[in-house]
Amino acid sequence: MAKPLEGVRVLDFSQFLAGPFGTRVLGDLGAEVIKIEQPGVGDPSRTFPPHFLGGESAYFLGMNRSKQGMTLNLRHPEARRLFYELVRLSDVVFDNFRPSVLPRLGLDYESLKKVNPTIISCSLSGYGQDGPYRERPGFDGLVQALGGAMSVTGEAGRPPVFMGFPIGDAVGGWVAIMGILAALYARLATGQAQRVDVSLLDVQIALQAHLGQFYLVSGDVPQPIGSGHPGNVPIGAYKTKEGKYLQLHCPTNDFFQKLAGLLAAQVPGLEALPQDPRFSTPAGRLAHRKELEEVLRKAFLTRPRDEWMRLIVEADVPGAPVNDIGEALADPQVLFRNMVVEMDHPKAGRYKTAGNPIKMDSDGPFGPPPTLGQHTDEILQALLGLSAKDIDTFREAGAI
Repeated sequence: MAKPLEGVRVLDFSQFLAGPFGTRVLGDLGAEVIKIEQPGVGDPSRTFPPHFLGGESAYFLGMNRSKQGMTLNLRHPEARRLFYELVRLSDVVFDNFRPSVLPRLGLDYESLKKVNPTIISCSLSGYGQDGPYRERPGFDGLVQALGGAMSVTGEAGRPPVFMGFPIGDAVGGWVAIMGILAALYARLATGQAQRVDVSLLDVQIALQAHLGQFYLVSGDVPQPIGSGHPGNVPIGAYKTKEGKYLQLHCPTNDFFQKLAGLLAAQVPGLEALPQDPRFSTPAGRLAHRKELEEVLRKAFLTRPRDEWMRLIVEADVPGAPVNDIGEALADPQVLFRNMVVEMDHPKAGRYKTAGNPIKMDSDGPFGPPPTLGQHTDEILQALLGLSAKDIDTFREAGAI
């Protein structure tokens, strides 16, 4: 079965993580993604340590599958001409440069629209195409700091930390792809070009979810609460007998009663927990958070994590082991869903990588990330009809 985005061509100028993470999704879904890089240099993430396979950075390998690779030096007039010829034949131009870079490279929306009146131009930047911060460098940790995420992550009284996952970059990439897909859908009706402007900081503000809404309603500034929740108890991570942790999430009376019944049956001294009036309602559990959490803290220290997990699943109590990265990637549910896949790369060889979380009838397989400029000749020949001699001339001139 054809993949859903087959026939869509994307010229991808993005680098590092946010943009490549997003365009990887487009490629996985069948779009023809052409990753365009500077000759002899390429995406800086090609050189990122600490892990390499056959000289290829694991960082780059993880973000850039399902793409073709070509090199273009857009500072060269002949390369600019080739680029605009490709724009005429493409659906999307995607970048993650600072706004002032776009007109210098001829990537600004007005220039692209003159070449292709139906082009979709998507820019994913730290702070958007306008506003007082537009030219500042934008990275994951910076937008987590500015957007408030760091202020509510970690334990109360400890220094601020940002999430271990690159949530600023990764979700920014996903939002950019949603914008592109919406623009493609709108173009079916209008036939018109579309500008998609996504700011990593804007995405962080949207991700505040209930915390931002709580502040806007009450004026109370949310504080870090570790693995817990400001309005629901018990939610949190509890240490077990051998030192590992499990996470509980029991915000309703029904789930709490299942948990209380389980603990009453398994832990001596807690036989009356299901009837304790302090914990009989969500408001009561919130008011007596410290007392309840102390009960749970002591209870879960009595058995190993895996034993508690077996009991929790049997009792239909919402809980999960706090997996490390290795445990998560070996989890049977993750493996069953093909979220760890293998592919072959011309230099890195065979390696494992994350699967595509969007499951459809046409799921997989995925192509490996390109080596620097791997498909330049092929693209210029197939799309622009250039001869091998023409391509050699452009290469000798430094255009490709």
